[in-house]
Amino acid sequence: MENIHKEILGLMGKIDINCRDEGDVIVVDLAGQLDIYNSGDLELLVDAYITRGYLKFAMNLEKVTYLDSSTISVFIQCMQKLGKMAGKLVLVGLNGSPKEVFEMAKLNDVFSISAEVVDALKQMED
Repeated sequence: MENIHKEILGLMGKIDINCRDEGDVIVVDLAGQLDIYNSGDLELLVDAYITRGYLKFAMNLEKVTYLDSSTISVFIQCMQKLGKMAGKLVLVGLNGSPKEVFEMAKLNDVFSISAEVVDALKQMED
């Protein structure tokens, strides 16, 4: 499994990202600022794992300090794609500015959101 993570992360551009598996869930740990210049990498990442048969993702945003509308668009696209395949996307650890963006846009009603990765993994069991 470690080789798959390295292979897929090799596809990514300049974004602080780490992937790990927790059972059949891919946990994507993100850090820094997500914007139009790197948010497309997230979609490439999810697509690469989907191609390899993975359909459950926990996007850990605990260390994300900024995200823009292009990132939200990518999350929506991934959520829709996974939904068609009986997969799941859960956003984890929203805080600070990113949390405010989600609350103002009422996106917390659209996405599955968990405070902790452990909670997201429990959500995926359903």
